[in-house]
Amino acid sequence: MNLNKSLLLGLLCTCSALAQANTKFDLTQEVKIAAANSYADLKNKRIVYEGPVTLTQGSLVLKADELSSYTDEKTGKRILLAKGKPATYSQKVEDGRRVQASANEISYNIDSRIMGLKGNAEVEQDGSKVSADSIVYDIEKQQLSSQSSGKSDDQVITIIKPENYQQELPIKGEQEQPQPQEEKQQ
Repeated sequence: MNLNKSLLLGLLCTCSALAQANTKFDLTQEVKIAAANSYADLKNKRIVYEGPVTLTQGSLVLKADELSSYTDEKTGKRILLAKGKPATYSQKVEDGRRVQASANEISYNIDSRIMGLKGNAEVEQDGSKVSADSIVYDIEKQQLSSQSSGKSDDQVITIIKPENYQQELPIKGEQEQPQPQEEKQQ
């Protein structure tokens, strides 16, 4: 495995651990929801907020035109569903960087900690971005899956900024600077 691949793998593992650590802290914070209107059906375990809606919990910020929270009758899973043009999600990772996501619909399974983004979905961190018709992000496993709509002109687009995975490379025509003896031995 070459050095660049090793650095990329190390960076991804570190970022995943940091993101997971901060999201666990955020889960211990109070939830605040600001909305223009709300409706609660306590018998059926459903609450709907109409917008603009802003949900905050620690560093997590979710903005939508409509936000609903309900328990799925068949599975018993607790679901948070945000709709907007687009609905947006933002959360700060432990090192202070921010992860941002947007889509026409953002669903979050509270029990499994899986986020689904549908319709013009995007996830961005440090200038690197994934755009697709739908994206599924497993927060616990730090796994992301994205799919196009299947239309001929629709594709999954991934943009990775070079500084996120490469060490500084010499510019063409410049000579590589010799490293001090101590660094060469490592």
